Formats: sequence, structure tokens, C-alpha cells
Amino acid sequence: MLSVMDQHRELSLQRATFKIDIQSDEPVWTPARQELWQRVERHDFEPDTALNFTQRLARDHGWSLEDARAAVDAYRRFCFLAIVSPTPVTPSEIVDEVWHQHLIYSRDYWDRWCGETLRAQLHHDPTPGGPEAQMTYRRQYAETLALHERLFGPPSPQLWPATHLRFAGPRYHATDRSRWFILPKPVAWIRRLLRR
Repeated sequence: MLSVMDQHRELSLQRATFKIDIQSDEPVWTPARQELWQRVERHDFEPDTALNFTQRLARDHGWSLEDARAAVDAYRRFCFLAIVSPTPVTPSEIVDEVWHQHLIYSRDYWDRWCGETLRAQLHHDPTPGGPEAQMTYRRQYAETLALHERLFGPPSPQLWPATHLRFAGPRYHATDRSRWFILPKPVAWIRRLLRR
């Protein structure tokens, strides 16, 4: 039987096989990373319940089920990147919303997602605030986009906006819908008018 220190050392060695050397021309899809990605893809975010994770995500954010599924897929990729990246990664706001919700599904998050799927702890640290942290997160986000492109191709701008847009200001706000009317901005309608 392995001691706790030996188990920790063994897990660290296993995780080291996932890390990408960004400067090298090594193949990004090694067998270890392919196996990790297959586990990530197999994780069930839509179990057969009255209100599953993805449905709740759609309901709580006013998203269509299709948009919620796309956000979950972006979250899967982000978590994979967090494991294989040699440096910290930063999510888009949409991916961060999915991550926040997953954290409240604590048994699924810690036992199944981190324990069985990722086989690593993935902590969510809040920003300490200030200009230095802002610069750090902007750099990490740009690096996350570059790593996403290397592994999965260009990220969707709807889910992963450009760095200057991501850090333009908070876009999500918790609102008590019983006290406020929430109207969508008529962006698509205005764009159609301007094209005429």
C-alpha cells in the first residue's frame, strides 16, 4: 500500500505526462492527452433527471438548450486546457458561468469530474482585484486562446471573445427576475435594418 506522499508523487508524475511544452514542436495529441480528452468527452452533464445540469444552466441564464450545450462543450475544453497547460489558464465569462454552476454540484465536480475524469484538483480562485491582477488575467486569457487554437482550432468568438472584449467589463449580473423586467438588446434586428 502506498503512503499518502507516494500517492501524491505518483499523481504528480501522471499529471506531468499531460503538460504541453508550448515552445516545442512536440505532437499535442499524445496518447495520454487523447485518453484524458476521451474521459472529458464522456462525462455526463445531462443525466436523466427532471432538471439536469445543462437544463438548469439554460434556465438560470436565459439561454437556449443549444446555447447551454455549446457552453458546456467550451467548459470541457477549458478544463482539459487547465490540465495540459504548463501555466494557469483563464476562462471566458461564459465558461466561468458554467464553472460556477458546476462547483455547486459539488459531488459531481469533486468526486466524478476532478477525481475520476480529470484525475486532478481544479480549483477556482477569485481575482484579488487591482491592475496587476487584471494584467495577469489578460495575459493568461490570451495564452488560453492560443492554446485552444493549437489543440482544438480557433475558439468560437461567441463563447471565447477576443481578449479586449473579454476584459471590457463584466457582462453577467445576478438579477431577481421577480423584481425586474429583462429585455434583450435588439442587436440582430438592428443589424438587419442597417444592411438595407
